[in-house]
Amino acid sequence: MSNYGQLFGDPNFLSTIERTVVFNLIINPLQIGIALLIAVLLTRRVALAGVWRTLIFIPVTIPIVGSCIAWGAALNPQGPINALLSAIGGNPQPFFTSPTQALASIMIVASWIGIGYWMLFLISGLESISGDIYEAARLDRAGALRTFFQITIPLLKRPLLFVLVADTVANFVLFVPVQLLTQGGPESSTNLLMFDAYQTTYTFGSANAGAAEIVILTVVMLVFVVLQFRLLREER
Repeated sequence: MSNYGQLFGDPNFLSTIERTVVFNLIINPLQIGIALLIAVLLTRRVALAGVWRTLIFIPVTIPIVGSCIAWGAALNPQGPINALLSAIGGNPQPFFTSPTQALASIMIVASWIGIGYWMLFLISGLESISGDIYEAARLDRAGALRTFFQITIPLLKRPLLFVLVADTVANFVLFVPVQLLTQGGPESSTNLLMFDAYQTTYTFGSANAGAAEIVILTVVMLVFVVLQFRLLREER
């Protein structure tokens, strides 16, 4: 119990919990929203839909270490993204070297890897919805927005919540991009709970405190998951 008391008495650790929760509150809806939008577009009658699906899924097939190295080079202050910004008259950005931009840059890397993966589950859910339902909606002169919110979303609720739960777990234990690209910096702006537990255990040599942090991470993550399963149970 002394480990928990010491952790919760540390303002830096409380900031890490807050940062981790905020990170997940932003990145989870962002990833699922973009994945859903792409899934909806690719289940319409668009040219070369199979090719687009493959291109969007390709980042999932690349090892996460390779993706992190590529994005680290791309978002380097002297990298190609800043070169492009300068070429079109914009101002170069610090990205991973800025306390205000580093966490958002980590979100970009995580989303690049995750969106294509979650898209496949949502496409599967969309394709399981009977076309007769949409035909009936058209006969009732339902518009695109009404059809989406009153037919597509309710019928997609189960796969959507499954994806949300899985995405939540994945982002709570996100480690590799932080470890490779920022080491929790600058100024602890990307120090998420999973990386902090690793650092406490292996850098500072405090295995008991690190284990306590993992327990706290698990509890916080389970709160999110239980709330999401609660929504699933109410839908049933």
